[in-house]
Amino acid sequence: MINFIHPYIPKTFLSFFFLFSISLLSQDQTDADSFFGRAAPIYPTPDELIGWVDSRTITTLNGEWSYIIDPMNNGLPEASLFGGFPRNKTQKTGMELIEYNFEAASKIKIPGAWNAEDEKLFFYRGPVWLYKKFNYLPKTDLLTHLYIEGSNFTTKVFINGSIVGEFQGGYVPFNFNISKFLKEGENILLVQTDNTLDKSSVPTQKTDWWPWGGIVGDVYIIETPKQFIRNAYLQLNPDNFSQALFEVQMHEKLSGHKVTLEIPKLQFKEVFETNQLGRIEETIKIAPQLWSPSNPKLYEVIITSEIEIISDEIGFRSIKTQGQKIYLNNNEIQFKGIAMHSEPIGVPGPAFSKQHFHDLLTTAKDLNINFVRAAHYPYTRHLAKVADQMGLMLWEEIPVYWNIDWDNSGTLNIAKNQITRLVQRDQNRASVVVWSVANETPLSSSRMEFLNTLLSEVRMNDKTRLTTAALLSGSEEQFRSLVIVLALQGIKSKWVDPKEKTIFQSILEQANIPIDTELNFSLLIDDPLGEKVDLISYNEYFGWYYVTFFTEQMMVAEGTLRKLMFEIMPNIKISSSFNKPIHIAEFGAGAKYGNKTNKIWSEGYQAKLYEHQLKMLANNPQIQGISPWVLKDFRAMLRPLAGIQDFYNRKGLIDENGNQKEAFKVLADFYANEWKK
Repeated sequence: MINFIHPYIPKTFLSFFFLFSISLLSQDQTDADSFFGRAAPIYPTPDELIGWVDSRTITTLNGEWSYIIDPMNNGLPEASLFGGFPRNKTQKTGMELIEYNFEAASKIKIPGAWNAEDEKLFFYRGPVWLYKKFNYLPKTDLLTHLYIEGSNFTTKVFINGSIVGEFQGGYVPFNFNISKFLKEGENILLVQTDNTLDKSSVPTQKTDWWPWGGIVGDVYIIETPKQFIRNAYLQLNPDNFSQALFEVQMHEKLSGHKVTLEIPKLQFKEVFETNQLGRIEETIKIAPQLWSPSNPKLYEVIITSEIEIISDEIGFRSIKTQGQKIYLNNNEIQFKGIAMHSEPIGVPGPAFSKQHFHDLLTTAKDLNINFVRAAHYPYTRHLAKVADQMGLMLWEEIPVYWNIDWDNSGTLNIAKNQITRLVQRDQNRASVVVWSVANETPLSSSRMEFLNTLLSEVRMNDKTRLTTAALLSGSEEQFRSLVIVLALQGIKSKWVDPKEKTIFQSILEQANIPIDTELNFSLLIDDPLGEKVDLISYNEYFGWYYVTFFTEQMMVAEGTLRKLMFEIMPNIKISSSFNKPIHIAEFGAGAKYGNKTNKIWSEGYQAKLYEHQLKMLANNPQIQGISPWVLKDFRAMLRPLAGIQDFYNRKGLIDENGNQKEAFKVLADFYANEWKK
């Protein structure tokens, strides 16, 4: 018998070729779909987070990377007939058919967002591949980890053609042990980032900020001993200022491992031993100067194991609430704040560096603030470190926002992972005083269960800070009463058009309210989540969105209602069903810098709204903190108004280039004179 199979051609290849041919020729679409949509390989999840990154032995991979846009997601191994991009096939003889080339591809700076680097990617949502070549000498006595500070929103990592793993969620740091993937000499790191969002993601597909894609934080290779300190926690005991809580978690469950804690300026040095779980949980006696905005005192802290040393600068402070008051170091304090987004001044894209945050916080301090709401997602670790040094208290949060899929267990896992990694990263930052688990989420039983789970996750990792969520509250009945109060004010106001007064009179007659009634609007925050959090936070937009909501219902000019809202605003009362302090997490109005018309979108209108809002808030004793929206104009896909927004949220007190609007001075004066505490 003649053998037609060449001895050097494996039978497995011929089998593959045969199946490939049959699939292409088959009329059965199911078979074709199955062939071209093969099951994805296993993508491992990241390791537990490595802390104290800045004191580790690191090699930075920041800088210039190559990138290829992959809108049909054809570069994945499971999506390609030829192994996908991770194989990194290259020309050798000039006769190979290869339809990609990372060496010849365009370049991008990492950290950075490809939306900001490449004009054709500005509105793009989908996969982009990032490629980095680096030289490395593996060390057999060490572990080597890849650390990525943040990458949006689904990230797959490959080294030298092998699958390393996948991370979902964006914004927060993650790391993989890559020791087994590295080789001596040249190595290839390939990262697929996909900024696609959907109903099950966190955030969801509808967000009021830009879905910056790519690696938006530092990329490091970290070397550690095989038995290393994974993370350590050192914070003041909030119930006893002469004590601190000290915790260490080793990489492995190794008992009897000696670890020394040293705080030189406090003349503290003590040796501890790990338990059977590789942990240390101790209470130590110290007497530090307490960190505060007026005295941002930091101490060098050195932790030495039997085989490594890590260090950091840590401040010690206490934050708590009692009744309707907030206490820092047992002293009553008001959060004189501003909200912001993570975008630098004068530079497109996301903020990621120490310099970016130093510039932002320096500008914010000109408002006479002591507090910043870092919304609506985690920033890089540099923000909290700069805030520590500058004496600014921080609110940090995760992007559980609007239309989250409350019933999806995968969505909950992403959110849990985000809040856990955020807390574990910044647990030693004195500046961080509030953890927020959500923003503007509609009430439902599944939402309550979801957010309660996140709050439990926070408290399991850190019990020394306040918890909150920015709420939307107020019943339909309450807002009907606002319509009545506006109608009463319209009847009283001499400048109102007689035709509009007739409408107001009709509204009062339908409600059976006499024209001479004296009423003020009261808003009660009664979201049941308020029972679970430490700080009642509420977003309100009197004078901005609320006016638009009522215009069509009342059938009067929007300008009339805006003027009436300003008149009643100082007497609006805000309270809650809970004996806890209220923080107004958002209020504001949009304004284009340089618009001096005093109409909507003008600097004058924004400044006037701030003046009336601040009078209102100063007259509400339960309100102990505010963070107006927002420090700086930032990119937002929901804001397309040409000539005004141009895809920016324009509620900033400065524009994207740092130019101050009129309202900036209004808020600065309020904090300097009205709220002096």
